[in-house]
Amino acid sequence: MISISCSTMINSIGLVMDIVGVLILWRYGLPESLSREGHIFIITDQIDQNERDKAASYDRWSKFGLFLLIAGFVFQLVSNFV
Repeated sequence: MISISCSTMINSIGLVMDIVGVLILWRYGLPESLSREGHIFIITDQIDQNERDKAASYDRWSKFGLFLLIAGFVFQLVSNFV
């Protein structure tokens, strides 16, 4: 049977969280053509609700990815002291 120490397990969890966080940030990082206010690029006096919803979704995923990245680093740091 393989014996895995608590420190190794915490470190591995942190590493996986880092990888997932980076992948989420890579995917949902804000693209240049995304309107933050929901304006349509051709007609400037209208608001496109789909663009606003898309921007809000990207914001949520980006913040979640950043959270995973920071939490992963914390897990790896804690694993050094366990």
